[in-house]
Amino acid sequence: MLLLSEHSLIATLWLLPALGAASLTAHWRMAHTSAALGAAAAALLMVRNGAQAGLLFQLLIQLLAWVILRFSARYLSGEPGQRRYLRALGWLLVGATLVVASRDWPTLLIGWLLTSRALHTLLTYYPTRPQALIAARREAVASRLAEWCLLGGALLIAWSVGSPYFADAAQALDDPLRQTLRTLGALLVSSCVLLKTAQLPFHGWLTQVMEAPTPVSALLHAGVVNLGGMVLIKLAPLWSVAPSSAWLLTLWGGITAGLACWVMQTRISIKLRLAWSTCAQMGFMLMECGLGQYSLALLHLVAHSIYKAHAFLSSGSQVRATIRQPAPAQTDGGWTHAANGLAGIALLTLSLQVWGFAQAHPVQPPLLLVVVIGLGLAPLCRGWRGTLLALALCQVYLLLHTLFARLQTDQPGAPLPCQALVALFFVALYLLQGWLARHPPHPLSRRLYALAFGGLYLDEWWVRLTQRARPGLFGQPSHRNGDSRP
Repeated sequence: MLLLSEHSLIATLWLLPALGAASLTAHWRMAHTSAALGAAAAALLMVRNGAQAGLLFQLLIQLLAWVILRFSARYLSGEPGQRRYLRALGWLLVGATLVVASRDWPTLLIGWLLTSRALHTLLTYYPTRPQALIAARREAVASRLAEWCLLGGALLIAWSVGSPYFADAAQALDDPLRQTLRTLGALLVSSCVLLKTAQLPFHGWLTQVMEAPTPVSALLHAGVVNLGGMVLIKLAPLWSVAPSSAWLLTLWGGITAGLACWVMQTRISIKLRLAWSTCAQMGFMLMECGLGQYSLALLHLVAHSIYKAHAFLSSGSQVRATIRQPAPAQTDGGWTHAANGLAGIALLTLSLQVWGFAQAHPVQPPLLLVVVIGLGLAPLCRGWRGTLLALALCQVYLLLHTLFARLQTDQPGAPLPCQALVALFFVALYLLQGWLARHPPHPLSRRLYALAFGGLYLDEWWVRLTQRARPGLFGQPSHRNGDSRP
């Protein structure tokens, strides 16, 4: 029996465009109405039930759908296959709203399956483009593997605790066998999220789906990829009783975040830079969940969704802005580069101490996050104006973190040795970045640039795997440009 909360009924609104067979104009109007009513329903539920993480994300999905639909109506004007686009978009949002509303494993599985299948149809909107078919095929392989991991993890966890509901997943178990099976199930669910959030080396499908229309890219990067993070937040109590999953999320997410940021700097295409940015941001989000900072992960997901939707929908105007960017300033010396990093960490630490005195329950992020965020502020710490800006950003970050901490409770996360290991990795990357900026002609710099430009060549084996996979196993992209159902 499925346990559906009342805000999951928003999913039924999207059955109208998913099943709609009216005229094209009426079909577009039906989709816009579904988005507007869904956003209104989510807002009313927030007023009635109070601010909750699930309702906030539900409202965000509906608002993004409304904005992307308005953009799509102009972008796809005169294009064939608009009915197929609207139906697939409807089914995708049915699945996405079910994932966010789910409180049990069957609802989550149904929502995830609907989302994956509809996304496959959207990625092949132009079925005559070979690159679109190849990218969609690779996404299908990643999705099928993720779904098998989710199914296996759900079965193991539900059997070990004797309940299909998320609320019972973290209950105390006396039987060592059941504890082991639950831990294995948690690792499988974590692996599912790693695949669906395009973590290295499973990133190729996300960075090579640019043949799809721009609104599809916006929906993918601003909404679909973020669903994995929402699943981790919904299952927050589970990860506290499965510490191996916290290690996995922290290490894998942190390494992906650092390497993806490095590769992103070598990309010229704006959309490819945004795609690699999504890989990095999802890595940071997984790392935050592994550290037990679910309130910060929720803040990250909301901010990332809004930013990526705007970035993709406005990507056409970014070319001129990129050309007009000034030449990079002179690079800092080695000691100055290191001092800037220490200054960023010191500013954040000082801000944490001030906030600790100002409130009864201060925000205390783990050591790893202090190091990573502090190094991120380092480029600003070059003069007194930049230092003041960095200090102001620290206050904004702590204010938002405090507000989101009221929506989502944090849990114990990865232990200090794990944090120290990832922190050393980021410090090494930061120092390497400074050295490369000061020695661009050096043979080592050229080799490392070629390695980053090639995406670290981590995607090569994945290409071979998807080329050998049987079409019937992972789903065959539609070769029709008509209005077939997803």
